[in-house]
Amino acid sequence: MRQIKCITAFILLLSMSLIFAQEAPAFRAEEPVLISSAGQSADVLMAKILAGKAGIEFELDKMADAKKLEGIKSLILVSGGSTKGLGAAKIDKEQEYERVEDLIKAAKKLDVKIILLHVGGKSRRGPLSDYFNQLVAENADHMVVVVSGNDDGYFTKIAKDKQIDLELPEKIVAIQDILKVIYAK
Repeated sequence: MRQIKCITAFILLLSMSLIFAQEAPAFRAEEPVLISSAGQSADVLMAKILAGKAGIEFELDKMADAKKLEGIKSLILVSGGSTKGLGAAKIDKEQEYERVEDLIKAAKKLDVKIILLHVGGKSRRGPLSDYFNQLVAENADHMVVVVSGNDDGYFTKIAKDKQIDLELPEKIVAIQDILKVIYAK
């Protein structure tokens, strides 16, 4: 009788551990998608390629404003500042910050999911880039950051503090598969 109770207890504990060991469901978002820049870096073009290869229905507008969110279900903001990109767009960092901040506020009001995509690694960190990285990260519903861009734990800390899901792929190419999961492709 004692053996049966031990076996039953063992099976119960094993079942519970398997239940708790299962991963949380993956973050999901819907199409159509608007992809925009947060900092005017050329990384937004990499996001365009990755989204295209993932089979996602999207529109790319590096200078999108709140009006662009009409009919949009999710917003991918590619964060990382570029002085060259800001110059080409003929705006300064404060104007870009205000544009991105307004876009985020509108997305939240419309219940549009916000995904931070950081593909630039270490080269898209530093004072200018983190000016935009922080804004987007603190307002994102989900973050996908190439691990080299998080070597100091910058995004991990924000994700933990704000309770935001964070994925840290080793290589940029892995983001294509992450986007397929997010958009159920």
